[in-house]
Amino acid sequence: MEQDADRRSFLGLAIFGLGAIFSAVIGVPIVCFAIDPRHRKGPQSNFRLVDEIKLNELAVNTPVQGVVRDVRVDGWTLYPDDVIGRVWVVQVAARPAGLSTREEVLNFNEDEAKKAAYLSVFTTICPHLGCSVNAAAAGFACPCHGATFTLAGVRAQATNPAERGMDTLEWEIDADDPEFNRIKVKYQNFVPSIKEKRSIG
Repeated sequence: MEQDADRRSFLGLAIFGLGAIFSAVIGVPIVCFAIDPRHRKGPQSNFRLVDEIKLNELAVNTPVQGVVRDVRVDGWTLYPDDVIGRVWVVQVAARPAGLSTREEVLNFNEDEAKKAAYLSVFTTICPHLGCSVNAAAAGFACPCHGATFTLAGVRAQATNPAERGMDTLEWEIDADDPEFNRIKVKYQNFVPSIKEKRSIG
């Protein structure tokens, strides 16, 4: 009788142990997935950091191209640095004084006139048919159909195939950058081949 009791106790413990092992094998990955910070909702912002551009490396009237990246999820695959677009940044005048604290940068970001006097930011997509606009000797040029633009993004010729100037983007200095040396843009695509600037989506 004692052997039967011992056998039942052993079988009970074995079943309990196997259940615990299976629960751990199945449960731990589920818990890890649930608490992974990549799956948490972060603060929503339409502004994305521009890579490959530092403000202290810009020169007046010299276009520099930057890359805008964002997180993209495709099924089970996470792309943390997916390229969503490219921008042209043109420094219009010298960097304004008084941008050495976070508060000063935040105040500057609210002043559209001061920002426009400092930098112009354009999407690299031609407003004619969507080709990629290149830097040229006197501004910008589209290699597809010969559209040209000034450094201010204005149509440079009367017979320009583009019906409007280059599309500007909203931008701000990154207040989270310790050196306040990077910018963020609100990246958008715009409807081509029409006179007014109209965002897609």
